Amino acid sequence: MNKKVLVNGIGAAALLAAAVMPATMYAGAFSIKGDFPEMPDSVKITLIDVEDPNGKKVQLAETYSTGGTFALNGSVDSPRMCELALSKYNKKQNRYWTTLTVPVMIEGAEYNVTSGFPLDSLAKMSSSDYRTAVTGGNAQEQLNSYRDHVKDADLKARNASYLRASKYFDTNDNRDTMIKYEALAKEAEANFAAVRAEFIKAHPDYHISAYLTQKELEKPFAYTADEINAMADMVKVCPDTARVSTIERRRNFVMKYALGMAYPDFDLTTDKGDVVRISERIVPGKYNFIDFWASWCGPCRAAIPHVKELQEKYADKLNILSVSLDSEEADWRKAMEEEKMTWSQFFAAEPQMQNVAQAYFINTIPRLILINDKGEVVCSTNKPDEVTEFLKNNLGE
Repeated sequence: MNKKVLVNGIGAAALLAAAVMPATMYAGAFSIKGDFPEMPDSVKITLIDVEDPNGKKVQLAETYSTGGTFALNGSVDSPRMCELALSKYNKKQNRYWTTLTVPVMIEGAEYNVTSGFPLDSLAKMSSSDYRTAVTGGNAQEQLNSYRDHVKDADLKARNASYLRASKYFDTNDNRDTMIKYEALAKEAEANFAAVRAEFIKAHPDYHISAYLTQKELEKPFAYTADEINAMADMVKVCPDTARVSTIERRRNFVMKYALGMAYPDFDLTTDKGDVVRISERIVPGKYNFIDFWASWCGPCRAAIPHVKELQEKYADKLNILSVSLDSEEADWRKAMEEEKMTWSQFFAAEPQMQNVAQAYFINTIPRLILINDKGEVVCSTNKPDEVTEFLKNNLGE
């Protein structure tokens, strides 16, 4: 912030900008011109809005290259985070394959996209997006500043993720090997997150900072309530009032799934056929572990030996409950017998399923929930080793 006056740690100039500059000043027509060496004709270029929290991608514009160049035109109501995708047609497969994607923060402005590398060469580079330059517009300048700041951490995290995936297939998910590479990937991802947070703190008024915060606020059980509020409050100075409103909605959503919240209560069916509240089976003063699974889910059943290990290791400190999300009760009972699951077993019958799924935002399984001795949700994951690590750090070996 240099010599700017600070107000509660935020630049006064940024606060003033947020008050006087409406989001509409960034709206309007945009144009994108691109130039790549040796780019053939008929490469499809698509601009895609990637901001939907459910992963839906909205196409904003499309064109095809000619003479090694391309031009795209369109309009936006406010700055939008987008992907510029370049795709080549494969005759044998009769489809387009994306060879390059580049992040672009689009507003009403003129953009230029260039690279010193031929498109085919870029397609073979893991960091191809960092070898492509995008200029134009204030929001894009801010995005470029962010990418310069996080580049090393980002690439290290990507490489660690690629290595983890490679080892997964090379070793057929050997547990001892994967623990090592999962830890390396987790460390690299944590470092990337720290560098990203550092940038946001230094530039809370940037569009990219608000966008990144918006994405973080889409993650259930990732932050405490205090952390959620601090993140959302920090970027209120962003001059894009539409995005600030979106962040407020995200804040309200994710507060329902904050770490440290009291565990939600709901009905379940026991293996005896009785309907009970889960609170009746939570043991106060102990850690409680809930395993949401289904008979048809391979990773769920692969996690069961891990659960058995936890049962044996922490028998006097940990209460374990498994909740089946099978659509058919018979499938649950058959799998339960096959797996010899000796701890408390429950079934989410059809009338109960929706409340159970909403309580812990379950959209994939296995979903492993850890509740501490105060009745607070402290971990939500699909990786058994993360539960093991948490218990090791809090309950000992």
